[in-house]
Amino acid sequence: MNVSKKAAILLTAAVIITLAVPAVGQPERGIEVGQRIEPRSLKTMESEQVMVPLEEGLTVILFWSTWSPRSEPALKLWQKFGDQYAEKGLSILTVNADHQEMSQEDIQEVREYVQQKEILLPVILDSDLELFNEIGIIVLPTVLFMQPDGTMDYKYAGFPTSAELDLKDDLEAKLGITREPSAEEKAQKGEPVYTPQNNALLFYNMGTRLSEKGFGEKAKDKYVEALQRDPEYSDPLRALEGLFFEKGRTPEAEESLKSLLTQKGLEGVIGKISDASQAGTEEGGPTAPPEKTAEAEPGAASADTSKPGTLSPMERMRLLMEKKGN
Repeated sequence: MNVSKKAAILLTAAVIITLAVPAVGQPERGIEVGQRIEPRSLKTMESEQVMVPLEEGLTVILFWSTWSPRSEPALKLWQKFGDQYAEKGLSILTVNADHQEMSQEDIQEVREYVQQKEILLPVILDSDLELFNEIGIIVLPTVLFMQPDGTMDYKYAGFPTSAELDLKDDLEAKLGITREPSAEEKAQKGEPVYTPQNNALLFYNMGTRLSEKGFGEKAKDKYVEALQRDPEYSDPLRALEGLFFEKGRTPEAEESLKSLLTQKGLEGVIGKISDASQAGTEEGGPTAPPEKTAEAEPGAASADTSKPGTLSPMERMRLLMEKKGN
């Protein structure tokens, strides 16, 4: 690639970033999850007209560029998901955002990139980055889940190392693949027969899986979303308590949990945090690590060997050896 071409790419990236930042005093552009755009017909690189979003099922829209190094793994991942979930009503469109104005030479470079990387997903050209700006894309790649009426259900910007796990869980939730246990199954497990609303259970289950795999911060996000979907569902709050109080229920840990709930608009559930005197004793409540009992001094006559939990392992070993010596 020659110097002038590199300069053009850098200039285009700068233009995209500039477009992403609203002018001082101007309203912020873009839409939020739950808002909608007007569906429209756009052209593919082969000049075929495609409705964006599609008129049936869930449409995944992936914004990407050839100059974004994380776009290639995102394209590969969504190509894999497209094969896995095609029968679940999933459709995937990709929108190239290389330049605001695309010449025939630019389009040919995108075409060659797609062929070289063996990308089989449809590639849409966004004239003047109109859709890009209307939605408010600020990072490439960015993926959206959209309903046929143009409502945006989900937005995931960037492609961190946890992207595959995040996106797979979120996609399966949107497609309804993660099955919700029946009331009978809950009763058999001794669980309360409360039925969570608005898919809250799906996000609670995702949080549990993430927590089991060691992704504590990601798990917190899923538990918070479960609470946002159904504030009456207590399991996500108990799970958050378990994460925040795993090293003990300290005033700092409790304040940190309350602060997170406040930031996420969940002030109403703060009063449902387990009482400190009951934490760990109520069914479903978090169990904080027990306080350390003072170790018995060597030779202390008051040591009760019938309660080994009151002694350190070294003390227990010493006492056993003394008994054997007798």
